[in-house]
Amino acid sequence: MASTWTDSRNVSATVAATAQTQVGNDINVPSNQTWRLFNIFGAHTQGGSFQMTVDSIPGGNFSWIQNNVNDNEIGDGVLGYPLNTTIAGPAVIKLLVTNAAAGSATARSQINYQVTARGGV
Repeated sequence: MASTWTDSRNVSATVAATAQTQVGNDINVPSNQTWRLFNIFGAHTQGGSFQMTVDSIPGGNFSWIQNNVNDNEIGDGVLGYPLNTTIAGPAVIKLLVTNAAAGSATARSQINYQVTARGGV
């Protein structure tokens, strides 16, 4: 039997560089779950782009222009980018930023997803 629900992960980190930098910790998709990502958001006061890498999709090119310069307006769905990407666990998702200018501030990213857990939770 499978269970289904929606959830989100919100990660943040202080970033001062223009080099690509991971925001927060790795996000692990458990081996008994499949996640359908349906929204992604990224912000930093210096602007730029944000990226997502997934170890189980090695050739994936997931990159967007940052949604906002205000990291407090994260993830209301209207501001995020819609996605329709399915990731079967086990997998590791990393969210990253590449800022347009150097300036120390909080970078924040969020993914919204629907979980299908095989064999229940």
